[in-house]
Amino acid sequence: MGEKYSDGKAYKVIAFIFANFFKDEEQRIMRRVIEESPRHGCKVIFFSTLADFYFNDINDKGEQKIFSAVSVERFDAIVLMSESFKLDEEQLAMVGRAQAAGVPVITVDKSFEGCINLVMDYGNCFQKIVEHMIKFHGYRRVYFMSGMPDNSFSQEREQVYLDAMQSVGVPREQCRIYFGYFWEEPCRKAMEQMFQEIEAGLELPEAIICANDSMALEVSTFLKERGYRIPKDIAVSGFDGLELERYYRPRLTTGIYNVNLLTETIFRIVDEGCPETYLHQRIPIYNEMRLGQSCGCSGVETQSVSSEMVVLKQELRRLLKYQGDLNQMVVNIGMVKTLEEALQEVPVVMGDLCYRDFWFCANEGFLEREVIDFSNQRQEDNAAEDYTQVLKVLHYHSLDEASVEFGRAEIECWEDMEFGEAIPGLYAQLENNDFLLITTVHLQGKSIGYTAITLDTESFWFVGYSAFLASFRHLMELQRSQKQLMKMYMEDLLTGLYNRNGFYLKINQLLEVAGDLNLSIISLDMDGLKQINDTYGHAEGDEALHSLGGIIQNSLHHEFAARIGGDEFLIAFIGRDTDVRIQEIVKCINQGIREYNEVSEKAYEIQASIGSYTDCASSHTLDYFLKKADDLMYAQKSLHKKQRQK
Repeated sequence: MGEKYSDGKAYKVIAFIFANFFKDEEQRIMRRVIEESPRHGCKVIFFSTLADFYFNDINDKGEQKIFSAVSVERFDAIVLMSESFKLDEEQLAMVGRAQAAGVPVITVDKSFEGCINLVMDYGNCFQKIVEHMIKFHGYRRVYFMSGMPDNSFSQEREQVYLDAMQSVGVPREQCRIYFGYFWEEPCRKAMEQMFQEIEAGLELPEAIICANDSMALEVSTFLKERGYRIPKDIAVSGFDGLELERYYRPRLTTGIYNVNLLTETIFRIVDEGCPETYLHQRIPIYNEMRLGQSCGCSGVETQSVSSEMVVLKQELRRLLKYQGDLNQMVVNIGMVKTLEEALQEVPVVMGDLCYRDFWFCANEGFLEREVIDFSNQRQEDNAAEDYTQVLKVLHYHSLDEASVEFGRAEIECWEDMEFGEAIPGLYAQLENNDFLLITTVHLQGKSIGYTAITLDTESFWFVGYSAFLASFRHLMELQRSQKQLMKMYMEDLLTGLYNRNGFYLKINQLLEVAGDLNLSIISLDMDGLKQINDTYGHAEGDEALHSLGGIIQNSLHHEFAARIGGDEFLIAFIGRDTDVRIQEIVKCINQGIREYNEVSEKAYEIQASIGSYTDCASSHTLDYFLKKADDLMYAQKSLHKKQRQK
């Protein structure tokens, strides 16, 4: 177990875990936490995702690896925005690790046993909105657009509506409840039902109270399409402070997340040392009512719709252009020969993000790991580790835009780092930045590492960064797919040596640089493969070939080997005075075969015939070298056959 990040420091280090860092509300929370943390002597490492696990698909499986990236024992406290994630399994596993390490966990809006649970009090805020509509404005013919039947949030808000209506003398039979399921499309169907009833004689409502903003905006759109004015003809209210609402006119009267009270409560608990007395409470966070003009209030608009739409259009245009740049990046560098070449070009498109430092912390050998495991068709996703003990880290440091070309960055070459250190030089970074944002990188649902970034919250482009991360993962996928295709094209899947394609590609590369050096070819055939196949089965024959391939590989240094046919192998290398090295290789192979036969406990033994030929590389064609080596090998093979027949 590593030491805590705060050991020997004058500050505490908190992990703050939440979904969808790029969304407006999440950005508000991040900014407020960053603003508050220095006042309480805290540094914060944010862990976030590009999804909330709603679909529970292969992408969500990869996103869930974010919980494994948290070295819980090294933090002083963990804040988990538990309701922001739609699945609990990985959250609970992380909470369990934290509790075993004695690290307190503060959850928000979804309670877990053994945690300090903060609960957003939606009912109190919703009651204020309902009473504002019914008591302040005096609406009596008020209909309610609820969520879904038998849902706890829906039922709570329905009861608030019914109680408020009863308190002003409206009988229950005059209350009308419709179910919009919290979404636009079912809400529109509910509105169509309402207006069918109105056409049949139901009175037109004075106001429609909605259980959330998504439905309130759809109700407003529906009414406007039919020529009704809001609020003059029909007033509307929403709930939950949807960010999209700011682009609608009139602005909704709604309830908003009380970010200030939330962060103040979190840091107060951390300041107190997260006492166990809080474990037995549900600590309420009261949301706030925000007045708009949709309820009938006046003088509360702060900005014209035209200026809001200009900002929105500019942001959309910026994002579309950036997405085009990212697509071009993938096209330009997605198929370069090496990952290193691709990563050298990444800073060009990162410049638009206005970041400070960016780290790619990759699992060791992630490109070499098989996308398709031909040796075992059963997929055991849970058996694979999420992160390797040692990570390979590439660091980009954004340069000053005023003095260098835009998009330039200093790139530090790969360095090794123990998992749990977060980033190299973490303490120096925390001294300068107070916080860090970590997101996982995954391919086909399996982790290949994570990214970390430092930023200025005022200038950093969160939405652009989310688009970049999606393209970055796609780039990694292309690189590994390309490597896999090359592996399948060049490698013999049974032995791990080169196949015929790989051999000719490698040997031609050697010949291009050979000059007056000697070329040595060793030809090797397994003896008796047909007898093994016929007697013990082809699976045993494959096992014998696999074992011989391993023996050959273990006998080589800078040379390369290939299986070019059923039982035929070739070894090639260039150099001067290579005869001694040939003898060493042949001796090593023969010794490896003997040792294998002594311990294999097989009913058969592996045997091989070997021939070699060496001459100046430029003196003959490649076919000539191969034929000479084959002739010498077959001569030995014939001798072995005669010896077995005696």
